[in-house]
Amino acid sequence: MTKKFEFHYAFQLTRKIIFEVSYYTLGSNNHAYFTTSANEFNQPKTDWCRCGQAQKDLCSGLSKIFYNKWDKYHLKDITEQEVFDDLIKDIEYLKQHYNYLEIKGEKCPDSFRFWQLKELSMQKVKGWK
Repeated sequence: MTKKFEFHYAFQLTRKIIFEVSYYTLGSNNHAYFTTSANEFNQPKTDWCRCGQAQKDLCSGLSKIFYNKWDKYHLKDITEQEVFDDLIKDIEYLKQHYNYLEIKGEKCPDSFRFWQLKELSMQKVKGWK
């Protein structure tokens, strides 16, 4: 059994698309919430052309399977340890197939910096989409 902790991951799906998965406490909230989002860079990578709740359009392959499975927990606290452990197992699977950034700990920031995501997008894409 894994003890619950806060985290934020960014997965490189393509050279333009980033899929983010997080479980963190926002502002003065009393507990953490689970969220996903997907972002697509514009062509010169100076901004986003689509971002936020664009997972249905931007995710594919393993990221789409993950999104479809876990979307029912979007903006919810995952209270059952067994469900949290399953989530972590699925994230570990994504980590094997995509380049990623991660922040883990007791309290996590709510997002990565734009430049960090841009650097992630510049990596050679792994074989999954």
